[in-house]
Amino acid sequence: MIFLDNFRFPTFEKEDNFLADYFKNHPYSMNTVYPFKVLSVRGLYSLDFEEITVLYGGNGSGKSTALNAIANKLGLTRNSAYNKGDFHNEYLEFCSYLQGEWDDDILELKDVAMLITSDDIFKYMLDTRQKNGHVRAHRDRVVNEWFAARNSRIMHIDFETGDGVDELVKSQTARRQTRSQYLKENLGEVAPSFSNGETGFMRFIKSILPDKLYLLDEPENSLSCELQMKLAQYIEESARYYGCQFIIATHSPFLLAMERAKIYNLDGEPAAISKFWELPNMKLYHELFSRYDIYFKK
Repeated sequence: MIFLDNFRFPTFEKEDNFLADYFKNHPYSMNTVYPFKVLSVRGLYSLDFEEITVLYGGNGSGKSTALNAIANKLGLTRNSAYNKGDFHNEYLEFCSYLQGEWDDDILELKDVAMLITSDDIFKYMLDTRQKNGHVRAHRDRVVNEWFAARNSRIMHIDFETGDGVDELVKSQTARRQTRSQYLKENLGEVAPSFSNGETGFMRFIKSILPDKLYLLDEPENSLSCELQMKLAQYIEESARYYGCQFIIATHSPFLLAMERAKIYNLDGEPAAISKFWELPNMKLYHELFSRYDIYFKK
């Protein structure tokens, strides 16, 4: 399913004209020009999307800038902070997009699209760890409270004044519930304990639902090679069988090697469509493993 067909960024000339006018009228401005002059200097003015489109490039190449511009122009919500730059809104005014053909005439594109960043995943990991820490810290207190409530004898109850009523309700509740039920109701459940990578991977899996557009910013962060391979397989299957579309900023060799991926090389001059084996980083991986090929064959 193609939800987003094309996205256009401002040309170098449009950026130059805007910035020249701005600084003419604001000669003492200390504003940085970001996000202008990031993608245009690489000759990237337009992206045409397939079911899986990958934005590849090194640090500072602009892949996250492009992904953020797309997400913001579509009006997607985000959970983590990021660097908008001083001309964020002005830059978006120059951007435009062409929606793909899909079956729902009621929902807007922003209603079927989601942005998931590595920062979102790290935040989820930390929140889960903090919640588990809170539950464990207060577990003994609540267990003792449960025992005390089950064994308590309410000697006096006055329904007019309410004296003793709360204690009675608490006692009856504790006697009706098992310890696990009482803990869950009063503290919440402890999430299963997994590594950061496993937690991040499961978060991605739970977040990806059928018939939606997903913008993923460096989803490989904290994932082992094995989990990156599983994520790549899950993305390909979600696109093929469940009507999902993906736009991914990454330099993971496992995601870049996805058979159905259309890759934009933002390190190129100008930025252009490439095969994954043509990418500079992939050539470095190949050189590294070729150097030790004899040991892998043992």
